[in-house]
Amino acid sequence: MTAILSWFNKERGTEPYFMTIGDTKISNSETTLLLQGAKILELPIKVRDMSSPSSQLYFISTISYSYAGSTLVGLNIYCILQTIFSNIGGLQSNQTLPDYISLSEKAKSILKYFTVDSTKVVEIILSGFCPKSKVPFITIISPTLVDGLFDYEIKYKTNFLDEVDVVIIGDKKEDIHKMLELDLSEQTPDDSSEYWRTPVRVLNKIIEEKMFNTIGGGIQMTAVTKYHFKTYSIVYGNTGEVATLRYRNMDIFEDIGLQIGECYVTIPGMQIDLAN
Repeated sequence: MTAILSWFNKERGTEPYFMTIGDTKISNSETTLLLQGAKILELPIKVRDMSSPSSQLYFISTISYSYAGSTLVGLNIYCILQTIFSNIGGLQSNQTLPDYISLSEKAKSILKYFTVDSTKVVEIILSGFCPKSKVPFITIISPTLVDGLFDYEIKYKTNFLDEVDVVIIGDKKEDIHKMLELDLSEQTPDDSSEYWRTPVRVLNKIIEEKMFNTIGGGIQMTAVTKYHFKTYSIVYGNTGEVATLRYRNMDIFEDIGLQIGECYVTIPGMQIDLAN
């Protein structure tokens, strides 16, 4: 399985944005297949003018796509949505744009196409800012039973309080929520960065201490603002130590390598434990 956590970050000194994190372990029952798996991906939204002979692009933005469950299904759904959402047609003269509900409904229909029964269950989170209204949103698409038949339900979240309020898909939801509640109860939003990054520290602890055999590898961390999607590496190392950067459980210095010809790999890093 996996664990994906998403929340609306109102860290002091920044314009509010969505953070989504997940582990990188991919397994098949009891067998670990990969410890560097991708589960959170950028989903571009591109709208072209159908009245223009060249189908001129007149709108571009991006949202976050993350999944828990079957990797085969989750990645293939992403690939189809990436193509569809990058080729939306509208009328520039009317500034026609899709809203977050129509995007979510399309994602649900593609998900249902791939999972006609419960053998390859997938949960999805879409998060970002609505192309039409600019409203921040999180969509959760989860499996359910309706009159004994397998289906998917959609839940939307558009109102966000001035506190960490995490949406979780995947495994061990209740356990993770309890850990978050305990950690957050010892802080206040005034603690700012340390407070708002609590979910990252909690997931990192779960992974490092190997609390659950379905969650492991490393951390994948992303952010979505009104303007762009960002992916982060994690900074490891206390003050005075030589720091290292890990991206999806890979050491950027040793496993990936810094150079690309005459250029460099510059995945931005974020520190988890701000107390060190």
